[in-house]
Amino acid sequence: MLLIQAFIWAAVGFIAGGLSYGLIQRRRFDRECRGLAEGSVSDPTGLAVGLRDVHDEHERRIHAVRREQTLSRRVAEERAVRARRALEGLEDPVIVLDADGTVAECNQAASVLGGRSEDPRTETMAIEDLLPSRVAAREIADLARGLCDVETEVVRRTFFTMVEGPDVRDFAVSLRRLDSTGRVLVVIHETTREREILRMKSEFVAKASHELRTPLSSIRATLEMLEEGDLEDETARSEMLGIASEEVDRLARLVDDMLDISRIEAGVARPRIQSVDLGGLAREVVDALRPAAERRSIELVSRRRDEDLVVEGDAEMLSTVITNLVGNAIKYVPEGERVVVEVAPDDLTRSVVVTVTDTGLGIPAEDLPRIFDKFYRIARYERKARGSGLGLDLCRNIVEEVHQGRIGVDSNLGEGARFWFGVPARHASSLAA
Repeated sequence: MLLIQAFIWAAVGFIAGGLSYGLIQRRRFDRECRGLAEGSVSDPTGLAVGLRDVHDEHERRIHAVRREQTLSRRVAEERAVRARRALEGLEDPVIVLDADGTVAECNQAASVLGGRSEDPRTETMAIEDLLPSRVAAREIADLARGLCDVETEVVRRTFFTMVEGPDVRDFAVSLRRLDSTGRVLVVIHETTREREILRMKSEFVAKASHELRTPLSSIRATLEMLEEGDLEDETARSEMLGIASEEVDRLARLVDDMLDISRIEAGVARPRIQSVDLGGLAREVVDALRPAAERRSIELVSRRRDEDLVVEGDAEMLSTVITNLVGNAIKYVPEGERVVVEVAPDDLTRSVVVTVTDTGLGIPAEDLPRIFDKFYRIARYERKARGSGLGLDLCRNIVEEVHQGRIGVDSNLGEGARFWFGVPARHASSLAA
């Protein structure tokens, strides 16, 4: 037993001695290497120079790698900032989905669409948590998962509708796979305005066709009667030809109004801008329409202030506006009523305002918002007098689009109506551009 213990201690001592010797040798080697590097130990073989060269080259490579890494990181950060700015600059909601369906990225428009005030990037969420329409979100998520399994570049599209109180909003969605990781780009575009434009376009075509067909039918009937010899009586023939002539004039006015409106809306109208005395122009229109007013026993009054009532504008267009407003008043008010045309400066808006006030039946409140729309006519007055329904829309375009002015109407049913428009006084700079 003692022999075994002695053997163990001897072995331990041998090992410890070996370790001590190895440690001593390692320390001696380190001292010699430092001495060679510092030049305090002779180096007949040039080992120190080699070590310094290796060390310097190693340091240069490390610095080069670090510079390249720093530059790459800055470039990546700048690209990320530019991409984020571009993403936020888009009006359409844009969402990037990871392969598992979570929202990896989205812009502010997507947050607004989802009704979220916080930044969705600060939390993990699915598209079902971002979009207010759960049905649409689930359909988009299903399409996105399907794109993950497609190797070729494919675009999927879908549509959805959101109801917000009385408003209905339509959206078109496009989905495209971004990369091999399965990320999918989702772009949502609102099509509500496009739908409304298509509706208005269809409505315009239908109403224009109706307005064109009415005078054409009358003209055709007259021509057929003449052709078949049904108008042998000179008086009857003269009367029918007079009606046909009136319908031709009406048709020409309708076409002219449609062309004028289309030119103004397209921005190709070329107004002849000059100084116009709006007070004198209104008086000329009143004098021209006075016989029509007298035929219906309507008192037509013209008032103007003895002040500067000069504006910069197209005299012919402004005359058309006044003629339409005064002519409508004469046409629609009951016989024996009164129409007052007044021109006065408005210091608050720095404009000259023309007001046409009548003592007629007034306009129902539900008709006021659409009174300046194309082909819109008040149902209760439609049979009282014929018209194209384009006159007030033409007035609105001339005042607002050509002269940068304002036009409106105030009325209560049974209390008459007050149509007015204002044009900036002597404001030629923007008009002549």
